[in-house]
Amino acid sequence: MSESPIAEFDLAIRSRIDIAAAPERLWPHLARLQDWKTSVVSVERLAGEPDAEGETLRIGQRPVDVTVYTIMRTVRSVAPHWKIQTLRTEDGLMTDGYVSYSLEPEGSATRLRCDVIARCRIALPDGFDAVEDFARLANESTLAKLDADHAALKRLVEAAQA
Repeated sequence: MSESPIAEFDLAIRSRIDIAAAPERLWPHLARLQDWKTSVVSVERLAGEPDAEGETLRIGQRPVDVTVYTIMRTVRSVAPHWKIQTLRTEDGLMTDGYVSYSLEPEGSATRLRCDVIARCRIALPDGFDAVEDFARLANESTLAKLDADHAALKRLVEAAQA
């Protein structure tokens, strides 16, 4: 029995959503991942102060039937406007990249933009003959999940405004 080939590909996605709240009202919710990201099962602070440069978190996510741990370190934070974090799976092999959030005022609302750029390395699942097909599916499904998370964040923030 042979091992599955390794699929290496880039994850490059952008999610945008308008939220009826000022950036100052939205910003604190970004740090409370478990409130709006359904796959997050744990958040552990390893170093630093909340929302400050150098903050390092260990995030447990359960997108399917196994928990994956990701280490996120805040590289730059300019509250309430933007934040850049590193994104690396704890094993250092599966995902290595960056996530960037920017909050841009749009009248009385805020346009939230999230960019994810990462290099992924994973065993090619059964049913895929080409890495390109799996990479396309991984990008599409990750974007759909990110969009759903941001829609949940929008509902949470706008309900708090009411």
